[in-house]
Amino acid sequence: MGFQVVKNPVHVGWYPVDYNNVTAQTVYVGQFVTLGVADSCSGVKPWAIAGAADTTTDHVPIGIVVGTNNRTPLFDATTYKTEYITAVQSQANQLARDFYGAEGMFGKSDPQALVQVAFLGPQTVIKGQIFNAAYGTAPTVQTVTTGSTTGAGYTANASEFTPVAYNATFYCRSGANRGLYRVSYDTSTTTKTFYVYWPHDIAVGDTFVGSNMALGTCTAMFDSTGQFIDNSAAVATTNYIYVDVLELNLETAGSEYALFRLNPLQFLGVRA
Repeated sequence: MGFQVVKNPVHVGWYPVDYNNVTAQTVYVGQFVTLGVADSCSGVKPWAIAGAADTTTDHVPIGIVVGTNNRTPLFDATTYKTEYITAVQSQANQLARDFYGAEGMFGKSDPQALVQVAFLGPQTVIKGQIFNAAYGTAPTVQTVTTGSTTGAGYTANASEFTPVAYNATFYCRSGANRGLYRVSYDTSTTTKTFYVYWPHDIAVGDTFVGSNMALGTCTAMFDSTGQFIDNSAAVATTNYIYVDVLELNLETAGSEYALFRLNPLQFLGVRA
């Protein structure tokens, strides 16, 4: 599934799925969503990120979907491996729905498509999977072709991202430095350099994997539907957001993840 709230949600409640004019929105469990007048919606819809720290549309990430009111779950088994729900508009389509579970201001007899959303705040801790451009695709493993006897860096096959200096973290998968992390300061896909050296020699054939993020406040990007951290994104020149990274785990291929919170800047309705 997508993102998970692991600590300190602001509120958990039920909200309609947006039906904007003739467009029925589909939302997924584990997806970032937005809600409000500024987003021209009658319910929640995917959080659309545009521009540097989303200064183009100023969308506010309200929360993460944690459930739906479909009595029989609809499951996307091919792409996102999670439940989903699609808004309906007409009387007939609403009354034809088989639904249950809603609480709060939306009564149990309300037939519209509803989702349970964990609202977010600056203190909310989120877990996000890290994939390479597509859900389920693990970040690229780099195999060293030129090592170092000082641990200052290496050359290898290209990673999927061009790093921002000090905004990328690398983990040694095999070799004398196995299990260790270092932050790079280069902007190259192939030649990696580090101010804090690796403590052991780097040999030809050693393997590393990188994350396009670093501990603390950094730039990052999600996929277009807000369901995973996109390791291939250009977080220096196009769309990106600010996150505060608490922990990175790059140990296991296909299970890489980050624990983070959204930087408070992302919750401002108007940003410059």
